[in-house]
Amino acid sequence: MTQRGEHAGPGGPAARAASGGRGPLAVLDERGTVLRWSRTAERLLGVERARIIGRPVTDLLAWVDAQGLREGVTVGPVRDEDGPGRWGLWAAGPLPGGMRSGVLEAVFTQSPVGLHVLDPELRVLRVNSVAVGMRGIPEERIVGRPLTEVYARYGPATIERMAQGVLTTGVPVLNKQLQGYPLADPRREHVFSASMFRLEDETGRPLGLVAATVDVTARERAHQRLAVLHRAHERVGRSLDPLTCAQELARAAVPTLADVTAVALTDAVLRGPDSEVHPERDPKVRCAAVWPENSRDVPAVGAVLDPDAFGGPAGRLAPQVVPSGTTGPALVVPLAVRGVLLGVACFARPRRTDPFEDDDMQLAKGLAAHTAVCVDNARRYEHAHAVALALQGNLLRRARGDRSDGRPAALDTTHRYLPTGRGRGAWFDVIPLAGARVALTVGQVDGRGPDTTAAMVQLRAAVHALSALDLDPHELLARLDDTTHRLNEERTTFGEEGRLTAQCVYAVHDPVTETCAMARAGHQSLLVGLPDGSWRTSPLEESTALGEEGPPFTADEFPLPPDSTVVLLSGHLAEDATAWVRLRDQLSRAPGPSAAGLPGDEQPRLREVRLNEVRLDELPLDQAAVLVARTRALDPSDVASWDITPELSSVSRARRHTTHRLAQWGMGESAFTAELIVSELVTNAIRYGTPPIRLRLIRNRSDQTLTCEIFDAGSTAPHLRHARAGDEGGRGLFLSGELSERWGVRWADQGKTVWAETSLDD
Repeated sequence: MTQRGEHAGPGGPAARAASGGRGPLAVLDERGTVLRWSRTAERLLGVERARIIGRPVTDLLAWVDAQGLREGVTVGPVRDEDGPGRWGLWAAGPLPGGMRSGVLEAVFTQSPVGLHVLDPELRVLRVNSVAVGMRGIPEERIVGRPLTEVYARYGPATIERMAQGVLTTGVPVLNKQLQGYPLADPRREHVFSASMFRLEDETGRPLGLVAATVDVTARERAHQRLAVLHRAHERVGRSLDPLTCAQELARAAVPTLADVTAVALTDAVLRGPDSEVHPERDPKVRCAAVWPENSRDVPAVGAVLDPDAFGGPAGRLAPQVVPSGTTGPALVVPLAVRGVLLGVACFARPRRTDPFEDDDMQLAKGLAAHTAVCVDNARRYEHAHAVALALQGNLLRRARGDRSDGRPAALDTTHRYLPTGRGRGAWFDVIPLAGARVALTVGQVDGRGPDTTAAMVQLRAAVHALSALDLDPHELLARLDDTTHRLNEERTTFGEEGRLTAQCVYAVHDPVTETCAMARAGHQSLLVGLPDGSWRTSPLEESTALGEEGPPFTADEFPLPPDSTVVLLSGHLAEDATAWVRLRDQLSRAPGPSAAGLPGDEQPRLREVRLNEVRLDELPLDQAAVLVARTRALDPSDVASWDITPELSSVSRARRHTTHRLAQWGMGESAFTAELIVSELVTNAIRYGTPPIRLRLIRNRSDQTLTCEIFDAGSTAPHLRHARAGDEGGRGLFLSGELSERWGVRWADQGKTVWAETSLDD
């Protein structure tokens, strides 16, 4: 039998711990004489009670050794009712033979788990070799010391509270993580997983604790690095902005990889797609993001950085750890895509002593690679967006009839264009038409990106071309819908995904008849306000969008007296939207000339100023075109009309009427040209048209033009002919086209109007 005597402290907790909390096999006095011998001892050691009671324990040990028995036992003090100085003898374990001592020996010498046996006062009774190695403290400096001293580097107060809780309640603590710098590796922070169990005797009385610890530093570091990568992939690149990408990288790396992070970008990236800086030839880097903000350990945002601080010229940077006087060694990784340097990321640990390891280098390279791709995508997006904006052109120019010289025009306009950088194709236009009429159009192509903007440019150009044909609004939208379908066929041919659809509203205001003809494709928001203060929030019902199959587009013609307000919006807002109601209230407070109380020459200017004060930017839209128009009526004195009898003698009377009216307008210098145009138009109408025939002259003082119109009820389309030298006729429209600035034909339900427009001499 092998005896293992241990100093166990009061109450013999070590002995009772080894025996699993059972009573002693035997009780000895202070001289080693056997006082009591249990039946378990008789059965386990094969020695009867009568043969051992009163004899020295050394006789027992000699006897069992002579029998060849190898039983592991432990000896420790016990409390005995007969007096102090009593010692107990316990078996090492329930296993047969020498296996009991072998298991205990293996646990304390070969187990990968660090073990501490503690008494009720939380002093260390025994440790195994792993626990000694993890802490770098010799065993003789651990045994007998309080737990708080042993764990002084790992938050001793927390550990003491945890141990006292287990000792009091008996509820074990499992896998509690502790961080600290052990003496065995003082430069690196280690993470341990600690568990504690209470030791009890057969009555449930606590005898002490067993604390088991495992070094899980490698596992936790791996989890933390994966979390950083996941966080970076989740955040970096959400915004297509290089600066935001740099800021998110800096945030993602702290505090796991570094205490402070600085990200610098090249001037080619910071100056945008139109920069003339070539990153291959001039890779100057500038600090773009720092985290934590306002950190004094790294340069300030905006500072130009010396490439030597990164270990060499910026164009030849490689991932490396470089020395730094203020932050200690720093991990520097370039941000590069396809061999082009976009920036540099610098990770430093001024408040830690942990050196950068290979795993840290791999993590930094992964973060830099992902960020570089996101920055490159942002640069490409900026370039594509710049192209998209160039395609959209200057949509904020003033309409031709919207002058600032105080002369009356068909209407006053104000507008708001809200691009957000997403490339959605919204547009608006104010297009002058013949006869002082004005076309208002607002539209938007559904979708985002350069392709959407390109489609917007095509549809906007188509609207301009179709408006020159002087079509009715519903017919113009029908032809625009045909154009959208053709564009869809082209997209399908070239393998582009997604169907092209668009919204558009087209309205024509006639200041002579004081009417508005409007057609709508889609579901944009429309608003028409009348001078009496009433509003029509839905002048037209919603209809099928351009490019979709469905019923014809909604259209209508309604009176639109002077001082009416028309609001066209490319997007859609609910009728009860707060901003929509606020806009309506603002427009209601903007007075027309009748309420201004000023002389006629000052009224238009005042009305324009007040209209431009309307806060269109309050509409809750991320991207839209908003067009607001205040209508005017053309002065009746600027319009003259005559009925023409269908006989050639009426041509001379039409010329006299024209000459007389131009003289009244003080424009006699333009009489000769106007006479010729009227003569040819009236002659063609008499010869080829159908009565009734009506001649109308319209003076537009806003752009100094004179429009000559001839109406007849015929449906025959006039066409321009090129007469030969010997022909006596066929030159009417040719002469009209040569003498006028432009000419055309406008069709109505019953008849047509041929018109020619010429400039008036000042």
